[in-house]
Amino acid sequence: MSRLKYYMIVFLIISLSCGNRKNDWYRISKIDSKTFIISEPKSSQNNSCFLIMGSKEAILLDSGTGENKDETFKNIISALTDLPLTVLLSHFHFDHIGTTSEFDCIGIPEIPVIEDKMTVDSLLHLTNTETLAQKTATLKISKLFPVGKDIDLGNRKIKILYTPGHSKESISLIDNENGYLFTGDLVYNGLLLINDCDAYVRSINEIIKNSNSKYKVFGAHGRPEISYERLFKIEEAIENYRSGRDTINPFRQVNFFGTTKSIYKIGDVTFMDGYTDAFNND
Repeated sequence: MSRLKYYMIVFLIISLSCGNRKNDWYRISKIDSKTFIISEPKSSQNNSCFLIMGSKEAILLDSGTGENKDETFKNIISALTDLPLTVLLSHFHFDHIGTTSEFDCIGIPEIPVIEDKMTVDSLLHLTNTETLAQKTATLKISKLFPVGKDIDLGNRKIKILYTPGHSKESISLIDNENGYLFTGDLVYNGLLLINDCDAYVRSINEIIKNSNSKYKVFGAHGRPEISYERLFKIEEAIENYRSGRDTINPFRQVNFFGTTKSIYKIGDVTFMDGYTDAFNND
């Protein structure tokens, strides 16, 4: 990295993090010199995206809510890297695909639940229950990524893990060399939304099997970094819920996008079991 580029990145991080710009919507945090968290603390979802760079190309995991109309997300990312960039979506909910149309290259993992929906001209048509929004969406796919195999970004390899449970197409990214896990909406700090408890537990076990306690875990909502031990707490809580589902009473009920939903709490883990029907406008 050139000295000029380095100082530009440092200035961007300081100015965005300290709110010295007219638009302080984005907060940028540096995990290391080639890995950044781009958060939207003022958004409705308090979500984060992750920029993962090698020496030859970069991956942007998710593209945010799109709620900020004063500044393009692409400009923020362009100030951090000039490497060839692919947007890789952890799943297709609105708060993860909001600015995808700003970017030229969109990638998806090679899993049948997604590939089978693609048209012959590489279009991916998403329904309301996939976007969790009133509007449907169409993505032009430029790249397919293998699952469970190394993806070489140039002196840095990452791997996609198929981790359904929050949604049927959810993925996580693992960087074994640096010891990073990016879990999307499968695991984060806050109320967890679960679509399939059985798949959810299998996915957490898959993450644990491919990592260890030295790994840093980053989720897509709330405070980005999650303690590794929380994976076991969440897995245990959902296992207990699965085995005693008929005897466990809700912690409370909430109005969730016009639908009454039950919130469960086991230990310090809170979660909702089933939520997509609230968005079933197909």
